[in-house]
Amino acid sequence: MTIAGVIAEYDPFHNGHLHHLRETRRLTGCEGLVVCLGGSFTQRGEPAMLSKWARARMALLCGADAVFELPAPSAVRTADFFARGGVGVLAGLHCDILSFGCETTDLKLLETLAELRETEPEALSSLVRARLGAGMSHARARGEAVAEYLGLPAETLNAPNMALAVEYLRCLRGTETRPLVIPRVGDYHGAFLAPICSATAVRKALADGEDVSMAMPAECLPLLPEKPRLPLDAVFLYRLRQGGLSLPDAGEGLDGLLMRAARESGSLEEVIERVKSRRYTRARIVRAMAHAAAGLTKEVAAACPRPAYARLLGLRAGAEDVLRELSRRAALPIVSDATLLRGDTCFEAEQRFTDLWALGAPEIGKRRAGQELTRPFVRVDA
Repeated sequence: MTIAGVIAEYDPFHNGHLHHLRETRRLTGCEGLVVCLGGSFTQRGEPAMLSKWARARMALLCGADAVFELPAPSAVRTADFFARGGVGVLAGLHCDILSFGCETTDLKLLETLAELRETEPEALSSLVRARLGAGMSHARARGEAVAEYLGLPAETLNAPNMALAVEYLRCLRGTETRPLVIPRVGDYHGAFLAPICSATAVRKALADGEDVSMAMPAECLPLLPEKPRLPLDAVFLYRLRQGGLSLPDAGEGLDGLLMRAARESGSLEEVIERVKSRRYTRARIVRAMAHAAAGLTKEVAAACPRPAYARLLGLRAGAEDVLRELSRRAALPIVSDATLLRGDTCFEAEQRFTDLWALGAPEIGKRRAGQELTRPFVRVDA
């Protein structure tokens, strides 16, 4: 049995994601299609628009056979940790293929970029240092330096999905899982609705009260929230103002800057504007604030270097044979009952992120804590 895997957030699931799943099936002929899904907070450090269970149901309704969780200590991190977690789950399940979208399908170029991430020649390091000295952020400095080193236009390497694609290839080394690159269609950062558009465009349209049916599969529309989520500014500001932060990806004094900015600000947006600079990008700041609010410390992150289990979030009826095959071949324990994870450091972090996420629910009854232990995995009829 050939089993393909996908790493995703699906915030929310749209036609581009449907295209990716269908192309993965078509190109691989796989009998099983598994999704490793980010949880309550996204890689950007923002609360997901929909619960992980709703997004798992969307994936199952649109072609996935099973959905497993990408644990929060990996999911709410930089691209290298995100990729390490996702590949850790799928390779730990011994999926045969990792399918991912990218602006280029030039696997040789992606492998070259992965090699440069592993072993950086001094000539490239010198180009990076020169740009850092000119005040560029590290991401931009390295992107432009690599482009010059390889003799490529800078925009070739600045495409939104290039960084993750490269990290996936790095993490696949030493595993038996093979990469499959699906060319991305549509504008990843586009702000306007289209039959195939970005999740950013769909979220913006929903926030503006627009009809998004052209951009999403019909099966997913009933799962969209009727009311917008509540902001979590007060919770975040309170935690930041307490100080004593020990954040995994802060460094360079960012934790202290966040504490001072929180004391002088009345909203998270104001904190971001006070702290944002060439060194501290918006994404880095927002992730650090999420880490602080959910208690993802350096110590917790260090204790969860890679997934130690594969937690089942959802299963399509008729795909039991896929789950049995995964159980037979998996190097990681497959967990369908979250109560068995009580006391696990990684799962405790997952609970904190979900309890924090729940506070943004517009319905009072949905703000309770402990949902990780009370909500069963999703089952979808074939």
